[in-house]
Formats: sequence, structure tokens, C-alpha cells
Amino acid sequence: MKFLKITVLQLLVLLSANTTASPQQDNPVAVQDGDVVITEQELAYLVTTWTGQMRSVAAEDEGDRLELLNLMMANKRVAAEADELVNDNPELYYQYQHALEGFKRDFVLRTYKDSIESPDFTDLAREQYVVNKNKYALVPETRLSSHILFEVRPGTSADIRNVVREEAQAVLDELRAGADFEEMVTLHSDEPGASQRKGKFDRWIRYGDAGVSAPYVEGLFAIQGVGVYSDLVQTQFGLHIIRLDGIQEKSYKPFEEVAGKIVTDLQNEFIKLSMKDFVTKFNFSDDVMVDEEVVTRVLAPYQPQQ
Repeated sequence: MKFLKITVLQLLVLLSANTTASPQQDNPVAVQDGDVVITEQELAYLVTTWTGQMRSVAAEDEGDRLELLNLMMANKRVAAEADELVNDNPELYYQYQHALEGFKRDFVLRTYKDSIESPDFTDLAREQYVVNKNKYALVPETRLSSHILFEVRPGTSADIRNVVREEAQAVLDELRAGADFEEMVTLHSDEPGASQRKGKFDRWIRYGDAGVSAPYVEGLFAIQGVGVYSDLVQTQFGLHIIRLDGIQEKSYKPFEEVAGKIVTDLQNEFIKLSMKDFVTKFNFSDDVMVDEEVVTRVLAPYQPQQ
């Protein structure tokens, strides 16, 4: 028998199935255990809630099939205990009813949402492409860099920090005076492997890049031209001298490349507004009656103490 994995979500889907079924001539019983039955139509629906793996093993292996049928029957029998449980424990009645109402509410909302037909948003999407071009189509500027790291570990004394800063500033002055960058990397960088990489930060960085230390990014984007060096930049790793090696200017993706995203956003907004209008219909009607005496009595225990 193949090993069958049943997830918690799958169990909940099965458990939420109707606990009663009325077998008819055109809807014969597929499984029956005592008073609990699973009809052919119910079974056909439940099978659609299974994963592809579950359907395959049930179709191919009798043992797995029986395991799944047993699981469904067990879930139905557990769910069937709810009414009896409430009858034996009246204090659970409103908790039970509230849970049922919540499921019914969600069922109505899901069904309505699935019935919404969105209009053709192609023309509006083109307008949105123009109006919100930065939101949908912007490819931000990115920069390539090299750097020399002067390591300063957390907890390093102020005196040592000052010595390292003086060294770094001296190197920066030499670079700005024309010293060879790769030679300075070899002589001064504390980053492992920096000499072999010639100090290159092998990644194009955009402004605000979350994967790079923020002060490094700020220092890189403050540089005014390719080949120019930053002032000393302090990060959690130490002090950096950054050289700007390349700029890829910002650009915009063509409409065709982002149209799907824009249309999806418009459809989602349309559905959101449609759902809001639908739910609003169930607000208080003109015929609503509120017995303030009853409501006040219920809320009395929660009044602030004087």
C-alpha cells in the first residue's frame, strides 16, 4: 500500500462536508455505516476536494481507497455528534449556532465572490500604465561597486577605532591622488577573498536594497560619477571606501510586460468594491427594532465602575 499523507487542511475540508445525505434512486448509497451514509453524489463532490495524489492512490490502490473512505465516514460520524452534544450541554447552543452562522456567512460571501463577472479592463489598464507608470513599470537605477573594508568589530575600543579611521582616511587620500585601487585592496582590505575579487562587490544594487547594509547603499548612491570614491562609510562590518564602477539608468517596462499585473489589480479592486456593496445590503433596514432596555441589561456588567 502506498504511503498516504493527509494534511490538516485536507482533514478540515473533509470534516466540513454535509453530515447528512438523502439517498435517492438517482443518487445511490456509496458507503453506509449504521445510520450514516455517503451517497454517490456526495462522494463525487468530496473527491474533488482531494489533492491529485489522493485521487490517484485511491483510484489505483484498494487499501488507500478504503483508508480514505474510512476517514470520510469517521469525519461524518464525528460531525453528527454535534447536535447531541448541544442537546446534552445547552450552554453550548449559541457557541454552536454562532459557528454555523459563521460558516454560512463565509459560504454566501465566497459564492457571491465567485459569481462576480469583471468587465474588460484592457483600456483602463492602459490608462493606469500612464498614470501610475512608476508603480507598475519602473525598473530602478542600479549601481555596481568595489570597496575596501577596514574591519572594526563590535566592542572595539574608541582608541583602536580612531587608529583604523586614520588608516582608512590615509588610503582614501592616496586613492583620490591616483593610487592603484587593486593594489590598495591587496594591501589594506580585511574582507576575505577581496584580493582575488579585486575588491568587487559582485552585485548590482538598487537604492533601498534590503539585502545590503543601508549605510553602504547610501554611500554608494551619494557618489556623483563612475570611478569616483565615496567618503568613509561606517557599517556594522567596519569602514568602507566605495568606488562606483557602473550605473544602469532607470527604465520602464513596456505595457505588454506589465498589463497582466495591472488588470489583476483592477479586477481585485472591482471585486472588493462589489463585495462591499453586497455586504452593505445586509445592514440595518428601515424596519429595524432595537430594545434598548434589553441591550442595556446585557451590557450592564461591562459598564465602567464608578
